[in-house]
Amino acid sequence: MQKRYSILMPPPNLTGEPHVGHVMQHLIMDALARKKRMEGYDVLFQPGVDHAGIQFEGTLNKILQKENLSKEKMAREEWLKRAWKFKDEMYKSFHDTWKMMNISANWDKEVFTLDSKVQKAVFEEFKTFWEKDLLYKGAYIVQWCSKDGTAIEDIEMEYEDRKEILYFIKYEIVSRGKGQGASEKEYITIATARPETISADVAIAIYPDHPKFKKYLGKNAINPFTNLSISIIEDERVEKEFGTGALKITPGHDLLDYEIGKTHNLPILHAVGKDGKITELDPDLFGLKIEEARKKAAEKLKNMGLIEKEEEYEHSVPICERCKTVVEPLISKEWFVRMRALKEKGLTQIEKIKFVPDSYKEIISKWISGVRDWSISRSLWWGHRIPVWYCSICNIAREVGKDKDMIVSMEIPNKSCDRCGKKEWIQDEQILDTWFSSGLWPLATLGWPNHNEEFEKHFPWDFEISAPEIKYLWIARMIMISGFFENKIPFHNMFFHGTLRDEKGRKFSKSLGNGLYPKNFVDEWGVDSLRAALFTYSAPGRDGKIGKQTLNERCKNFRNFGTKIKNIAKFTINLKPENTNSESKISHPEDKEIIKKLEETQESVNKHFEEFELHLAMEKIYNFVWHEFADIYIEQAKKRRTEAQACLEIVLKKCAEMIFPFMPDTANDIIEKWPK
Repeated sequence: MQKRYSILMPPPNLTGEPHVGHVMQHLIMDALARKKRMEGYDVLFQPGVDHAGIQFEGTLNKILQKENLSKEKMAREEWLKRAWKFKDEMYKSFHDTWKMMNISANWDKEVFTLDSKVQKAVFEEFKTFWEKDLLYKGAYIVQWCSKDGTAIEDIEMEYEDRKEILYFIKYEIVSRGKGQGASEKEYITIATARPETISADVAIAIYPDHPKFKKYLGKNAINPFTNLSISIIEDERVEKEFGTGALKITPGHDLLDYEIGKTHNLPILHAVGKDGKITELDPDLFGLKIEEARKKAAEKLKNMGLIEKEEEYEHSVPICERCKTVVEPLISKEWFVRMRALKEKGLTQIEKIKFVPDSYKEIISKWISGVRDWSISRSLWWGHRIPVWYCSICNIAREVGKDKDMIVSMEIPNKSCDRCGKKEWIQDEQILDTWFSSGLWPLATLGWPNHNEEFEKHFPWDFEISAPEIKYLWIARMIMISGFFENKIPFHNMFFHGTLRDEKGRKFSKSLGNGLYPKNFVDEWGVDSLRAALFTYSAPGRDGKIGKQTLNERCKNFRNFGTKIKNIAKFTINLKPENTNSESKISHPEDKEIIKKLEETQESVNKHFEEFELHLAMEKIYNFVWHEFADIYIEQAKKRRTEAQACLEIVLKKCAEMIFPFMPDTANDIIEKWPK
């Protein structure tokens, strides 16, 4: 029975032309696939593309804005027709790049994350979670991106250090005494960088036994923007070192405040809406964006004489990793997955996976151990729509529960509502988080939930690859989901490559205009030269800084390397002396020495492949071909050309085989010229 090896391509996002960082990732997989095929393996190199819900929708909406169109002006079906057309345009961009770069995937098996086979798998996942009581829906505090118009997860955020103003604001203590003048007023001072949310303050919390403010415990203070009384409470979660040791509690706009509010049964108010603007809760600031509202709120407090002092405050601000908008914690009605069962399965399976670098096993295990419930609903249109239908007559509020008037189904239900007897069903408006379907990638690509021949043959996968930035969003999820549904690991080997950045250490970005795209380098130096150059950046877990000049220099070097080995082939094959015997025995000391060095190089290259150190494998081949073979041996062989011919052919053929995974066109050019 033929040995098999399976490689699962991370589905790239449908958001634009792949840059050299994307290409490097795919070249690593391609080299492994080519090497395994040479070794006699039956290789499945599974390609695919991800629908990339938030990012794709944001990109399309920008295009629509230029045409004076928007989701609000278009019906859902009309918008989706345009989205599928845009998908086809983006899809072509990827394929043109992979074809140009000689990526040898099994293209006839390509999967798109919105294909029908994936839809069936996603429904099975959702239905199973529902039946096992792992799904719930409710209003909870989430991280909200106002630009994308949807909830996102903590791990979909980046943090940016910013200098802001910390305002020390005086809240007047409600006095029960009589005849007191203005001079007798008492105040409790809090520190905040967000005065624009004061209208949603429902309490002030101090840490236990606060030496200055504990005398106010149980009393009330006056909210300076609403003039309402708010309670003064004590909570051990208040940091002693921050500000004055007293916090304004705004449960609708802060995660800690939300938890404190739950403990103390505090109401939840909203000063900021999902559009990123101040709500009607504050008439003076209504409709203003947060930055503008913050300035106006500070001015208002100054005019009221309530700002005790201001300090410069440097802290980490959460921003959406996709659009870089500041994320706003707020209350939203969303779907969630209870993660305890998935966490337990993930922690059981993760020990069986080989991670490269191995430090990621502990990093991901630690995250899985502390994983919180997963918010899986997104207020978007592009993606897998939540397969839940509500009776539009009996369940207007769209409540969720086994006893509610709702049905979990892929298609519109063909049954009547148990309560009213009507078939007036309406589907949940939201879609599922992209990672809900991507977490199924190792399973769905092979036809799960069906255990067909291909599934049994290739699952678990042998090799998966990723950038470290999605280790929680994707890798951890695949491990937990595969463990939960199949009680198996999703892949045997998990390789994390570094991220290619510009010379200033920044990620490639269209907005920055710092991206490097493969076509320019291919046009200048050829495909194999770019392929080989990018392998030099493929060290496990190590980011690389790359600029146009640097990459051009490396491409030029490998163009020269390709020319060198082609000249060696010309010397060996085209200029072969007459009456030579290619089957001659290797007996000369120089021949034996080069064969020994060849075997050592082959052994090193094979070991580097086993450890996925392709940058070192490429370096070994380069040094052997250029220095050991060309500079030393061939110069020696010229003096005894006929006698050395057999050895020349042996070494050249092995060199062509070694470079084939990295520079297939160059290797094939040599092999095609080989005497038949």
